[in-house]
Amino acid sequence: MNDLDGFLRWNSGHLLENRTRGAYAEWLVHRALGLDPGEHRIEWAEADVTDGAITLEVKSAAYVQAWEQEGLSVISFPIEQRVATAYVFCLLAEQDPERVDPQDLSQWRFWVVPTSKLHAERKSIGLQPLIRAYGEGISYEELPGRIEALRPSALQPAEQTL
Repeated sequence: MNDLDGFLRWNSGHLLENRTRGAYAEWLVHRALGLDPGEHRIEWAEADVTDGAITLEVKSAAYVQAWEQEGLSVISFPIEQRVATAYVFCLLAEQDPERVDPQDLSQWRFWVVPTSKLHAERKSIGLQPLIRAYGEGISYEELPGRIEALRPSALQPAEQTL
């Protein structure tokens, strides 16, 4: 039996499943930057995305999950790994289970946060601290410019530490 497409749909076809959504968010960041993500994803790579001197850790969250829920999920992003230049927090923001569609880029919000701005002791960060420090998030189309601003020649004085 040689049905790789069938296996991939079976294994990874549900983009609301946490593990698959996380990989999809990494893929979206690669695409936004015009980077080739490579032939295969390396799940435990040192960084999720590398663009020259910039390394990115990509974390995703969503209000609506693949499983049946009694209410919307509380949004929190893990921040335990700290080797990257910055974190890209990706929120699938649609709250209506009937409308949620991870492939609809307008349903996503993004925050690009330099790793140096995150408190070293924190293991996670909630949505409200991100919004207080960085606003309501940016669109997919704004992502490349925000990441480009991380280049060493473009770095600005320190902002608030989260």
